[in-house]
Amino acid sequence: MPARASQVSPQVHRHNIYTLTDSSECGSEPEEDADPSKHLTPLEKLTLEMCNDEDIIKELTVGRRVGFYKVRGQIGCGNFSKVKLAIHALTKDKVAIKIMDKMRLDLQTQRMLSKEISNMERLYHPNLLQLYEVLETPSRLYLVLEFAGGGDVHTRISSGGKLSDQESKIIIIYLCSFQHENNIIHRDLKAENVLYTTNSCIKVADFGFSTRVNNLNQALDTYCGSPPYAAPELFKDESCIGPPVDVWAMGVLLFFMVTGTLPFRADTVAKLRQSVLEGAYVLPTWVSAPCQRLIRGILKPEPSERCFSFAQEILLNCQWLNLCMFQSASFKKKKKKNCK
Repeated sequence: MPARASQVSPQVHRHNIYTLTDSSECGSEPEEDADPSKHLTPLEKLTLEMCNDEDIIKELTVGRRVGFYKVRGQIGCGNFSKVKLAIHALTKDKVAIKIMDKMRLDLQTQRMLSKEISNMERLYHPNLLQLYEVLETPSRLYLVLEFAGGGDVHTRISSGGKLSDQESKIIIIYLCSFQHENNIIHRDLKAENVLYTTNSCIKVADFGFSTRVNNLNQALDTYCGSPPYAAPELFKDESCIGPPVDVWAMGVLLFFMVTGTLPFRADTVAKLRQSVLEGAYVLPTWVSAPCQRLIRGILKPEPSERCFSFAQEILLNCQWLNLCMFQSASFKKKKKKNCK
């Protein structure tokens, strides 16, 4: 009997797709709907249109559409990629699409891209830019990312000057809140990679140089990141530990936020290297004493002498941040609810 039931059941389900024109006409033959598309879900209709609409097919061919996303103008670019604004054809949500020409990616770049995708898939935090999906064609790779429409910290400071103490504190607290989750080292923290949403939430972006370690004390031997934010140990061509490298970059970012200038500046990378190795920087006297202590505690050339090697210690032990911690608690809860 069970075998017989399994044979009958599929036929019953197949008959369920038909509808009668008049339910009172018992025994009449079911008629096919003149417009079967009206029974499709919105997503199914959109998929059908993409397969049959000549205009949509043309948009897909010339790159004005990627999957369900209508591509708009360019909002950024890198060495191997362009970032464009796009809008989901069904939900109307805005996204950022990172577009890469596969023919231009060498083996090292392919490995970095694979790490970036893998690490972003492992991370979920309200202050990290989220990866929604990855699309691929024979010639291109598309990373569909959360869109942060409020610009980045570097642009805001370059156009409007240094940030207030309160805003700088909130950004540092947010950065500390997710540091090294799942043993992932960012390795490219800088003002250009700290973004604002339209609701003024903070989002950290660009995990292209990120790496995952078995433990946070694991030695790394690859130089990554932007030279002005690079820790001294990276300039020595020696192995280094990941978390202090990220925290050094956070110290450079903090200096930039509260002063409007970078601590280490030079005409050439060689001069910049020397400046970083010597730890030669000047803090303006008008920077508050607690903030100066935090910056000096981070920006020490020798990692073993560098205070706050792990971001959580900064939150627990820093007087400058503790002045803000209780005030920012309710602020953080509100922002997490509204982050888009």
